[in-house]
Amino acid sequence: MSQHSEDSSLLKNVDCGTPEQSYNSTLEREFEVHDIGNLVEVGDLEPAFSFRKLLRFAGPGFAMSIAYLDPGNICSDLHCGAVAGYKLIWLLFLTHALGLYVQTLSARIGIVTGRNLAQHCHEQYARSIRIPLWLVCELAIIGSDIQESIGTAIALYLLFGVQIWAGILVAALLSYVILGIQRFGARKVEALFIAMIAIMCACFGVEVFMSSPDVREITKGLLIPRIPASATVQAVGIVGAVIMPHNLFLHSALVGTRRIKRAADVRHASIREANFYTTLESGVALLFSFAINATIMIVFADIYSRGNSAKSVHMAEQHLPGLVEAADLLRGAFGDLGPLLWAIGLLSSGQSSTATGTMAGQYLMEGMMRLRA
Repeated sequence: MSQHSEDSSLLKNVDCGTPEQSYNSTLEREFEVHDIGNLVEVGDLEPAFSFRKLLRFAGPGFAMSIAYLDPGNICSDLHCGAVAGYKLIWLLFLTHALGLYVQTLSARIGIVTGRNLAQHCHEQYARSIRIPLWLVCELAIIGSDIQESIGTAIALYLLFGVQIWAGILVAALLSYVILGIQRFGARKVEALFIAMIAIMCACFGVEVFMSSPDVREITKGLLIPRIPASATVQAVGIVGAVIMPHNLFLHSALVGTRRIKRAADVRHASIREANFYTTLESGVALLFSFAINATIMIVFADIYSRGNSAKSVHMAEQHLPGLVEAADLLRGAFGDLGPLLWAIGLLSSGQSSTATGTMAGQYLMEGMMRLRA
């Protein structure tokens, strides 16, 4: 039998299916980090805006936004509030807007090409470049996970008196539990992350209402760009704490959990629709992130500015409070409820960000090095 006959025989036995099935099958193989059964159906194209369609795309943006709410950001917020009062709220908003821009680009890489950022790095870079890049990215994720797990441990210490080393072990264990939930579907773990964000909103939001912030000064802090000379380090800290490079790898992979129609006749319209809803969902998620970070900054600005005490501001400049000392400050301002809400919010922040950081490392390893954990 000739080679041509053998090839023809093989092709006859291949079930190519419809063009859409063939195209989707290829992209599902590209997104190796997701089980096909876990892909979320987004439905047919909608002629107009659909809130139901937005809910189907909701999830990846909120999981991405958790990196903007980790204990490092919380500590940065309380330092800014202690030293600069309300004056750096505009910078906090600006960094979230910048974050939305880069996260949108990251998500569109995954949506348009069908491959996440780590997979593109695997394809575009030689091995001699890819391995050092992977190691540097993994080290960055490990560094981020360290402060996130310590934040969880501090929360457990404040709540239950658990030693820090034991709290770190608990944080690591819970992260694997959260990752295990992925096996039951992407929507399950996304719902868990959204619940943790809701807990942070509730805890830190109540503390704002318990304080007595100056609404006029808050408005000025949001609308008038200014950086006090004594708060230059804190201003740089806001930018460094909010912009998380490993989050780009995470977001470009998370959008792959949505099954987008890619038949030739609807492919471009379907991708445009996915880009629109993903950008909108990311914007809403980062708006919540900004609000939570701003509430922390406002609460500690209020605590340190009560009575316009120059002595309090000078003390903040000389010795910035840590996450444990912040609980003591809240107890002095609001009684026992203050540190309780602080610890619960910090626990949600630390544990959720530890889990998403671990997920980012997982996607990076699988996409860039083709290694599965």
